[in-house]
Amino acid sequence: MQTAALGVLAWEISESSAYLGGIIFAQLGPLAILSLLGGSLADTVDRRKLLLATQIWQMAWTIVLGIAVLDGTITKSTLLLLVFIIGLGQGIYAPAFTSVLPALAGRRNMSAAIALNSAQVNGARVVGPAIGGYLTAQFGFAEVFFINAATYLFVLLALWITHMPSPGSTARSFSERIFGGFRLAWRAPQVGRPLLAMSLFSLCCLPFLGQLPAIAEINLGVDAQSTTYGYFYACFGLGALAGAGLVATVLLRLPRKYVMRGSLIGFAVMLAWLASIRNVNVGYGVIFFVGLFYFILPTALNTEWQEHVDESVRGRVAALWVLSFGGTVPIANIIAGPLIEATSLDLVLYAGAMAALALAIFFQLRPGPVVGEEVLRA
Repeated sequence: MQTAALGVLAWEISESSAYLGGIIFAQLGPLAILSLLGGSLADTVDRRKLLLATQIWQMAWTIVLGIAVLDGTITKSTLLLLVFIIGLGQGIYAPAFTSVLPALAGRRNMSAAIALNSAQVNGARVVGPAIGGYLTAQFGFAEVFFINAATYLFVLLALWITHMPSPGSTARSFSERIFGGFRLAWRAPQVGRPLLAMSLFSLCCLPFLGQLPAIAEINLGVDAQSTTYGYFYACFGLGALAGAGLVATVLLRLPRKYVMRGSLIGFAVMLAWLASIRNVNVGYGVIFFVGLFYFILPTALNTEWQEHVDESVRGRVAALWVLSFGGTVPIANIIAGPLIEATSLDLVLYAGAMAALALAIFFQLRPGPVVGEEVLRA
C-alpha cells in the first residue's frame, strides 16, 4: 500500500518522471549504502535483535511520514528525506531477513521457502494497491501511511516469538566481514553469476518499476490517484505472484538456465507490448504478464545462489543479492527519469526490453559445489 501510494503522491506533487526516479532512489538507495553492513551483521550478531531494531526504526519514521502529509502540504524535498530515512532501516533489515529464511526452512525446503516468500511479497502487491488506491481516493495519503505503520506490530510479534539459529561466521577481520561476499562471488561463479545476472537485469530492464504512475497517466489515460490505477498495479502484483508460484511448482524441476532464458524472453516481449498500448483494458492483461515474467527471474536466481552457500557466509552474500536488486534499481531510476524527460517514456521501455533479450541470448549460469568461508581463505 505504501509503495503504491508513494508513487502516486510523488507524481501528484511533481508530475515529473525525474522526481519519480528520485523517490525510488530515496526508497531503495539505502540498500546500496547499508546492505554490506547489514549482511556483515547478519553473519555476526543476534539476528532477531537486529531485525527487531530495524522494524521499530521503520515503524517510527513511517508514523512521522504520515504526520508530515496529514495537511497535504508536504514539500518534494521533505518527502524525499523521510522516504530515505525509512529506507535506512530496510538497508539493514533486507540482507538479514534474506539470510534467515533458509536457516529456518532447511536446505531441503529452500526452494519452496524462497518461492513462498516471493509469493507473500507479491500477494501483498495484489491486495495492497487495490486497498491503497481506494483509501487514497476516499481519504488521503496519510491514512495509508498510518495503516502501514500499524502493520509493523505484526512483524515485530512474529520476530519476537520465532527462534532463529545463531550466525555461523568465524570471520576475523573487518575486511572479511564487509567485503567477503564480493571475494566469494568472484571466486565461485556458481554464486557470482546469479548475482551478476540480477544486477544487469535490474540496471537495464527495471526502470519501468518507478514509472508505473507515469505509464498509467501518459500512455493509458488513467489518473494515478484512482482506484483504476490501484487495479492496474494489483494486476502487476498478481502476475508477479503467479510467477513466484510457477517457480515453486511447474518450473521446479526444469534447469534454471532454461527458466532464466524463458523468463527474460517473455519479459522482453511483454515490456515492449506495454510500451506500445494505449488502452487500459488491454493494459491490465499486459502488466499481468510483465509481472509474471519479471518475478520468475529473481525467484529462480535467488534459489540458485542460496543453494550454493553455507551458513557461515550467507548473510554477506545476501547483502550482495539485496545490492544487486535493491541497490541497482534506484540507480537505474535516477538515470531513467531525466532520460525519459529528454527523450520519451516509450523509448526507455523499449530499451529495457532489448536489454532483457540480450541477456537471454548471451548470459549463462555455471554449476558448482556449496562454498563457505574456506573459499575466502584459499
